Amino acid sequence: MLQYYFVLRSVLRAKPCLRRGLTRCRHCRIFFLTHPRNAGRNDLGCPFGCKAAHSKRSSTNRSVEYYRTDEGKSKKRTQNSKRKNHAAKAELANKQEASALNQRSVGAGMVSYLQMVVGLIEGRRMGRSEILEMVARVVRQRSMERRRRIDYILQYLNERAP
Repeated sequence: MLQYYFVLRSVLRAKPCLRRGLTRCRHCRIFFLTHPRNAGRNDLGCPFGCKAAHSKRSSTNRSVEYYRTDEGKSKKRTQNSKRKNHAAKAELANKQEASALNQRSVGAGMVSYLQMVVGLIEGRRMGRSEILEMVARVVRQRSMERRRRIDYILQYLNERAP
């Protein structure tokens, strides 16, 4: 967290015009940069997880309300009866495996946030592919530990098994 605030302060010193977009998360209370059109708002969630958590909580509440109605109860009964099918189980396993692979990479929300912030800092529009390349370079970097090259390679292969 200290590194994040250090970088944020240095960016604000270099680009004082971005100070207008500095806002605080309504959930975890950390500072983050927002788009200039959202400047001055204090009801925003940070892109580091609070926004997604709030969205998920709201979605769960909507689902609970729906499934308590008569129409929702009948639909839930139908969905539960489909689970008995073995093909549905295999499909569910494939979806879980795909979601596990996606969790290793940077989320779409974080990529769009980085696209906006880096674009504001550099003063130009950033393409999604540029951001993904930049993130890939940063993620690919070795840690600060002193280890042999083979140890890095083995760790990489264990995390991303073919």
